[in-house]
Amino acid sequence: MKGLFGACATLFAAGFLLPSLAEAQPILQQRCNADSLDSAQAERRLTWARRCGLLTHVGSTGNWFDTYTPSANNAGTLKDYLEDDITYNGAGQNTYTGQNDIFEINSSFVSKLYQSGPTSQFTDGDGFFRWERPLARKKARPLYPTFGNQGDIYSPSNQQLFPHPSQVVDGSPLNCNFYLNQAGTIPATGQSFFVNGYCEASCYTPDQKVRFPEGDVTILEAVTSMKKDVVTLTPDSSLDAIKLQTNKTYSYTAEFRDTAHPIVQLEMASGGKLTVTTEHPLINSEGRLVAAQTLKVGDELVKVDGSFDQIVRAEHKTHFGKVYNLRPDTDERLSNILVAEGYLVGSSLFQNDEVGYVNRIILHRQVPASLIP
Repeated sequence: MKGLFGACATLFAAGFLLPSLAEAQPILQQRCNADSLDSAQAERRLTWARRCGLLTHVGSTGNWFDTYTPSANNAGTLKDYLEDDITYNGAGQNTYTGQNDIFEINSSFVSKLYQSGPTSQFTDGDGFFRWERPLARKKARPLYPTFGNQGDIYSPSNQQLFPHPSQVVDGSPLNCNFYLNQAGTIPATGQSFFVNGYCEASCYTPDQKVRFPEGDVTILEAVTSMKKDVVTLTPDSSLDAIKLQTNKTYSYTAEFRDTAHPIVQLEMASGGKLTVTTEHPLINSEGRLVAAQTLKVGDELVKVDGSFDQIVRAEHKTHFGKVYNLRPDTDERLSNILVAEGYLVGSSLFQNDEVGYVNRIILHRQVPASLIP
């Protein structure tokens, strides 16, 4: 499929790191590259961790505490469970809920799976209170826990641990053990475990052309050749003055196996085409970052020459295959705008660290000199 550009969640990443930048790569991102999941698997990991925390440490369905917050479905006040006591277990040893969530199981679960919104309360199959939010508030890229045998993720001796790949969440028996490999064949017997952080990722598909200093090449070719530089906007770019620069490439990730992704195929009045995953942020003619799934016929995208190109066709489909990811070595927002198939698109920064900037104006118009005091 030509020109497919992705923004999907937490995928099976091989974690290709540029040699010159490997030391700068955050340890957590390296761990997430080794333990990456698609969105369905991420939700399954969250559900597994919730159930293990409840059955292993809470034990009784009556061991809840009252938040005194009314549930959205008139099911009384929201009840939660503490997996442990932060005062006595600040490092979170042998817990499935991160210490940053103060071991509050239901609260942690909904915050990782959903955006903010009204919270309803139900009872799960084990008899525990369970929280949900509207389906429309579910994150396209859920956060999910990744584990190690030490609390300090920066410790050189902290070994990454993996749940069993089956991760049974809706039946018995429930395997809450950890393993030294993803296949679940080497038990981490006798080792402690800790939540070392929460993962999220985004991605490109193999044939999407991205602009590099030597020209437009597919992301697969870029990954294969480990291109060290990528073309981005300059920090002082505006809708009236698009300017490009070369930035170092921060990291590449690649899926281990094929999976299905919902996509949007866009065709513009000029004849240009862009096929992207539904959550990928694009720049529209207002200078606003918008998710691809919100675009419709009549909307306009911004081309690299600064012109606007009207969408004449928008079709939702499914793509099955591997996807890849690229991020510039900068946190500057405008310099995380890349060029894909000739159009301005957001990098993975806007699916991860700066996800809150989606739906906001990021590329402004220049203010005429005559209006500057």
